[in-house]
Amino acid sequence: MLELLTVVLACVHFGIPLIYYSYARFKWLCKPWNAKMDEHYKPRTTVIVPTYNEAKLIRNKLDNLYAQDYPKDLTEIIVVDSASDDGTADLVGKWASKHGDANLKLVKEAERRGKVHALNYSLKYATGEIIVIADAVWPSNALKEVLKWFAEPAVGAV
Repeated sequence: MLELLTVVLACVHFGIPLIYYSYARFKWLCKPWNAKMDEHYKPRTTVIVPTYNEAKLIRNKLDNLYAQDYPKDLTEIIVVDSASDDGTADLVGKWASKHGDANLKLVKEAERRGKVHALNYSLKYATGEIIVIADAVWPSNALKEVLKWFAEPAVGAV
C-alpha cells in the first residue's frame, strides 16, 4: 500500500508540472515574437565597462571591444573605475593613448560603492542611444548581432 501511495504522489508531483509545461509549450511558447530586425540598423552605442581591481583583465576586455565588428565612430566606451588600487585606471589610460581612434572615456569614482552605483554614475557620461554593459569577452560580431534587434521599437532589451 505504501508503494502505491509513493507512486501516486510521485506521479502527481512530477506529472502535473510536466503536463502544464507541455501545454504551455505548444500553446504559447511556439508563437513567433514578430520582432523585425534590421541588419543595417546602426545606432550610436555606449558600452559601459565597470571595473574594480581588474588590472589583469582590463587590456583583454578593451582589446575585445576594440575588435568588435561595429563602426568605431558609433561606439563609445566608458570605463568606470570604482577606486581600484591595482593600477586599473592607469592601464586604461595607457590603452587609450595607444588606440586614438577609440572613443573611450575613463570615469573614476572616489570610493567603491558597488557595481550598481558605478553603472548609474557612468550613465551621466553616456551619449549613445543604446547602453550595453560589458562584463565578459564577446565574439567579434556580438555588438552587431545584438544591436540589429533594436530596430524594432517594441524591443527594449536583448
